Amino acid sequence: MSFLRIENVSKVFPGARQGLFGRAEGFRALDDVSLSIPRGASFGLVGESGSGKTTLTRCILRLETLSAGKIWFDGTDLHQLPPQAMRRLRSRLQIVFQDPYASLDPRMTIHDIIAEPMVIHADTMPLSARQRTERVLELLLQVGLRSEHLFRYPHEFSGGQRQRIGIARALAAKPEFLILDEPTSALDVSVQADVLNLLHRLQDELGLTYFFISHDLGVVRYVCDDVAVIWRGKLVEQGPVERIFDSPQNDYTRMLLDAMPDPDPDLSPFRRAQTTGEIA
Repeated sequence: MSFLRIENVSKVFPGARQGLFGRAEGFRALDDVSLSIPRGASFGLVGESGSGKTTLTRCILRLETLSAGKIWFDGTDLHQLPPQAMRRLRSRLQIVFQDPYASLDPRMTIHDIIAEPMVIHADTMPLSARQRTERVLELLLQVGLRSEHLFRYPHEFSGGQRQRIGIARALAAKPEFLILDEPTSALDVSVQADVLNLLHRLQDELGLTYFFISHDLGVVRYVCDDVAVIWRGKLVEQGPVERIFDSPQNDYTRMLLDAMPDPDPDLSPFRRAQTTGEIA
């Protein structure tokens, strides 16, 4: 049974007003999108900027209403839930944001940032202040930080450390499903590997299900079991990662794969241009 099931989802944003009563044609950000994510899997969604990845994420989190279709989470229709029930369910469904510099409140200590979800979801996590601090410390150690970081502020940390704090915050409410919205795109390549290895380890330890949003096919191949490719709001191809990478069926997928940098510098088109004198 699917843990997250998206059925024929469309999202149309209304067009700009034209005169007193007119309105331009709406923008179709998602067009009949369907996919299914089993419990415990890592599912990737790949596409260039503006392809609809963020809109789909916002629809899953119910930050946007649907124009058509349904989204089911563990058998529950998310967009039919009353607000109070949706608030309780959010503890099971969390997100790690793309930008670790913008997603942490600079006025809050690391302790308060990570403890905040426990305060918000106190009805499902009835913890005392001391128990919350113990849980925050446990999470810090789990993501590779130390106890002395507890009462520091975000500006005292590197980008990779901030993303680890963001992951700890997402885990604070003990979720089962994590949306990873380009979690390494703002990080240096060497730091990306550390964060991806951390995500691998946490999934094994906690039994998490990942929905990994990215434009980086190399990262998706490393992290995910299955992948869907989205273009202009439509899913053009989906399936097991190895099949999509080894035998893509869609022209857009092939274009994305061709644009991937080659890990062998001797095969890079830029290296060939240097040796032959041609312009790459």
